[in-house]
Amino acid sequence: MKTLRAYGRIILFLVTISFYIGWCIINKLIYRDFLKHNKRVRSKWIAVAVRILGIEAQIKGDLPNAGQVHLVISNHRSFSDPLIMLHYLDAFPLAKAEVNSYPFIGFGARITGVLFVARESMRSRKGALNAIRETLASGQNVLVYPEGTTGIAGTTRNFKRGSFEVAHQLELPILPVAIEYENTAHHWENRSLWEQYLLQFGERRCRCKITIADFLPAEGADYGATKTRELIDSYLEISRAEYDEVMTTSVAD
Repeated sequence: MKTLRAYGRIILFLVTISFYIGWCIINKLIYRDFLKHNKRVRSKWIAVAVRILGIEAQIKGDLPNAGQVHLVISNHRSFSDPLIMLHYLDAFPLAKAEVNSYPFIGFGARITGVLFVARESMRSRKGALNAIRETLASGQNVLVYPEGTTGIAGTTRNFKRGSFEVAHQLELPILPVAIEYENTAHHWENRSLWEQYLLQFGERRCRCKITIADFLPAEGADYGATKTRELIDSYLEISRAEYDEVMTTSVAD
């Protein structure tokens, strides 16, 4: 049943993404500032995609004021993190270069303004930081995963600090956000993309908690990275404890 559900969902996923990509292509042909229009299209598609995939997110904290430009910093659990985050947060995400090669998703990402970085390439990293700077300076928010990859540990890996320095230079605040999945098996490491998809979305529901902090002031890369990581780690520990408590209580009952 799980495999059948996963295949049914991927068919619906591809059908809908094809429609919205077509919409984005038309926007690119019509509008000079097509990314602005395509970001709206992306939001519409994401709203559909999260329903198709059975994603249920519990939001803790307040969504940011739309008038304040900021850098969103989050931990990274699975390939689905940006999809879920962008359902609630208005931002252009920074993604690893491999996403660019994903069928359909890669093209859709490019045409809607996703920023790419190759972790092993110094030139790519510098280009990504310039893209972050230009995007923030233009009045658009950026979503960054400073761990650089997904992980299964209870807390985060070391944060890369380049994006924090950009926020500091532009005097823009940082928005720490933590995402934790109810099922720890949904944390992605050492599986292919397809294996992870089957595991995560073969389930009837994919539940997670997103904890949104208050803005942190731009007071330097070291302060930003350290304080943001501490906050995110504390939120991850709280979410995990809440999930474990519910599971323990359910077993006891």
